[in-house]
Amino acid sequence: MKLFIEQSDEYNDTEITIKCGIVDERLERIIRQIRLSMFSVSGVKDGETKVISLEDIFYFESIDERTFIYLHSDVYECTMKLYELEEQLEKANFVRISKSCIVNIMKLDSVRPLMNSRYEAKLENGEKLIINRHYLPAFKSKFGI
Repeated sequence: MKLFIEQSDEYNDTEITIKCGIVDERLERIIRQIRLSMFSVSGVKDGETKVISLEDIFYFESIDERTFIYLHSDVYECTMKLYELEEQLEKANFVRISKSCIVNIMKLDSVRPLMNSRYEAKLENGEKLIINRHYLPAFKSKFGI
């Protein structure tokens, strides 16, 4: 793999081009990271709106028809619905793990099996989430287990 970087004052925007024979798993991870850094979500807290980078998000959760964004130690409300986020984040490092939760797999610390074909995901900030068995195949595929 080769990496070329051209820097010039002539360029107004950053452009990334990938030239390859096939997209293997390693390259797919790199592409997901690039997409992750390019996308952001607006969150509202205490009446203020903040643009939040996807790489800072641990998970999204829907409670009482409201969607929340969970960061390391902060929570923001999101105007988007969970299904809209799921569609937007399909090719990024996010995967739906229950009817009400989408998790950033890059923020996972560990995963362990529980009873009834469910798993428990422990995040880097110590929070634990349950992976529902209905969403387990997609999670395993995305997480690589």
